[in-house]
Amino acid sequence: MERIMVSYEETEWLYVNDVVYGKIDGLERKLQLFVPYKREWEEDERYPVVLYVPGAAWHRQEMYNDIPKVAKLAECGLVVAMIQHRECEIALFPAPVEDLHRAANFLLEHAKEFHIDPGRLFLAGHSSGAHISLITAFGKANGAWLPETVGCKDYKIKGVIAQSAPSDFLMCHKEPLPPWMEKRPTEEFLGIDSFDEHTELVERASCKMYVKDEVDLPEVLLLHGDMDSIVSVEHSRNLYNLLKSKKKDVLYYELEQVDHSGNALWSAEVLKIMRDFCYA
Repeated sequence: MERIMVSYEETEWLYVNDVVYGKIDGLERKLQLFVPYKREWEEDERYPVVLYVPGAAWHRQEMYNDIPKVAKLAECGLVVAMIQHRECEIALFPAPVEDLHRAANFLLEHAKEFHIDPGRLFLAGHSSGAHISLITAFGKANGAWLPETVGCKDYKIKGVIAQSAPSDFLMCHKEPLPPWMEKRPTEEFLGIDSFDEHTELVERASCKMYVKDEVDLPEVLLLHGDMDSIVSVEHSRNLYNLLKSKKKDVLYYELEQVDHSGNALWSAEVLKIMRDFCYA
């Protein structure tokens, strides 16, 4: 027999699956929740919360594939909720924005139960999920698609984490369509056949029109692979430069030799960046 001394963290992270945060037109929308657990709690101990939107080109999301990766973010000391939104086959833009407001309200209503600090709420996502997080935060700051319009209470977004975000729909329109796609997902998301005939709507769905001198935006963390074959890295480069020019709080990390998705976005280095952003 061998006896060994082990080091470990007291806090555990529990996975709670398929929590219904809202019912819209008879349709349940759910979240996958990672919450902290301790045998003994300090009085009113709270953690930042990250509302993470998995990408699926604005179509139906696969809510379970990324659980092992997202769980790593929770283990960094964060409450994490993976948000399921209505896909474009069910409801067009801005439906996912409305759903994100509903999810945020649900989590804040249960803040004490889930050990959430209401003052440290972050939106995050990958690809189309990153776009939804950005446009929700930017639109809200500009008075567009406010929570009150769908019966939700107002709330504060402290920051946004955007992985591989398609932030400029006009740029998407000019990029080559991947061979497995028959139609541009941006067009399906907006419910249009031609960008040329719907310029105003396309601009409203893009982030840059909401970056203004007089509007305060939440802090932004951009992450993008420089070899992204699905969403050009120029999206994040341009958005970063625009935010910097308007003197907004923004950090940008470009990942060398990294494509659109995969383990690189959940590496130890990137997890530390995201954790530090939420605890800054």
